[in-house]
Amino acid sequence: MKRGKVWTAGLALCLVAGLGACSGESSSRQGGSGAQEGAVEIRWTRGENPAQAIKENTPVIQEILAKTNVKIDLEPVPGSNYGDKKRVLLASNNIPDVIGIEAGDAAEFGDTGMFLAISDYLDQMPNFQKVMEEHPEIGKLFVDGKLYSLPITEQFKIQGGKAPMIRADILEELQLEVPASFDDLYTVLKRMKEAYPDSYPFTTRGMSFMDAFSLGMGSGYGMTYDDANDRYFYGQNKPEFKEVLTYLNRLYSEQLLDPDFAVNTKQNWDEKLSTGRSFFYYDNNSFAVNYNATLQQNAPDAKFDRIPYLTNAAGEAKGWLYPKGWLVDNYAISSKTKNPEAVIAMFDWMYGEEGTRVTNYGVEGETFEIQNGEAEMLPETIEKYKSSSDPARVMMSELGTGLLALAVHVDESPIKQLSDPDLVRWGEELTADEGAYYVPGLNPAFTAEETDKLKQYTTKTSPLEEDVVKFIIGTKPLEDFDQWAGQLTDAGAGEIEKIYNDALNRTK
Repeated sequence: MKRGKVWTAGLALCLVAGLGACSGESSSRQGGSGAQEGAVEIRWTRGENPAQAIKENTPVIQEILAKTNVKIDLEPVPGSNYGDKKRVLLASNNIPDVIGIEAGDAAEFGDTGMFLAISDYLDQMPNFQKVMEEHPEIGKLFVDGKLYSLPITEQFKIQGGKAPMIRADILEELQLEVPASFDDLYTVLKRMKEAYPDSYPFTTRGMSFMDAFSLGMGSGYGMTYDDANDRYFYGQNKPEFKEVLTYLNRLYSEQLLDPDFAVNTKQNWDEKLSTGRSFFYYDNNSFAVNYNATLQQNAPDAKFDRIPYLTNAAGEAKGWLYPKGWLVDNYAISSKTKNPEAVIAMFDWMYGEEGTRVTNYGVEGETFEIQNGEAEMLPETIEKYKSSSDPARVMMSELGTGLLALAVHVDESPIKQLSDPDLVRWGEELTADEGAYYVPGLNPAFTAEETDKLKQYTTKTSPLEEDVVKFIIGTKPLEDFDQWAGQLTDAGAGEIEKIYNDALNRTK
């Protein structure tokens, strides 16, 4: 059978960040229990995010042992060093039983025999098969008909996206309507500049806004997926992209766009938004929680708020929501592991209902309970952590739960109980927005030959792409756009599109 038709309908990655829950007596996690006798012991290496320390003998690890008879010896590596550590392990073919990898690693090393072929065990993984059916994009992880890694999927997450975020208090102060279109946005930014001449109303974190902003204006930036036609296209050499450049050039020339937009670091971008030097951004909505906290120390009414995705010249709105799940992040099992069936069974349990609860909520009766069929953190658990500097992350670190611990099917419901209400509300609004669009979590799986060709073509297109900033700031006239677009085409933009679409079509 063709792998696309078999697996595309069934592959999925859902990582739940919370306090995993699972029934079981606490005594089963104590020394001397039957679960520990003859347990399968495995080494598990993964990167550690600085936001959440990884502990090595958490209630979740103990509960996994009690429920699956697999003892995890966890080996966290600081995230700043993990990439180098991982490459050394992969290059030497000396990996632990389980290792955290990226989708690209699976494609690159899958045919070396280093990783266990997960697809050979799917008949033993009913829970994972169900997740695959719910997340068909997992089909892109197959390499020559084989699946070599297990992705992180989502059961529920507080949805985020690159969204239009504006100072709602300034809108009210200036008696301005919430902008509904890009034209409206220009008018609002202009009024803000008039009221605050020393400000630059719109600021950006370098060029990170361009993919979402261009998509919203009806264009694309770099390789962009067109969900309506199920194909990829290269954005910058298309006529629609000239409209994006023209709009941003106008903002820049009228000092509505931060003159340092292209070189802003995250740090100085944050400073401008949290001190009232800028009033609008089009990027990760969650950052506004911190901006609001800082602003309100001096101005209690100051507040960034999300506005609906803007309509473009065609009267359409298209948002930019972060992908479902965390499909780029995967776990691979070593082909040398002594008891592959036990490791496979453990992962399948973790993708199932009980395992998802444990790895996101903790231990039933100790950290969470079931109310009306749904898991809820115990009040005393919430009370214990609510005064911490970062309540959710401290709680999940100690319990060993969530995305940044060992969950492979993530449920962020526990985080809701400790999160800023605005963050939760924004997530609900993003999901319900008429323009909502989830960007793909994965690129298609390329062959080695395709990967080499992509490198060759991007080497030629990348220098030309630097002219985007020149068009925006006016050092390259917009009249040169057609010629520049032709140069991108000649450099291989069309060939890049073909490689992406050929690879995409192999998964169908």
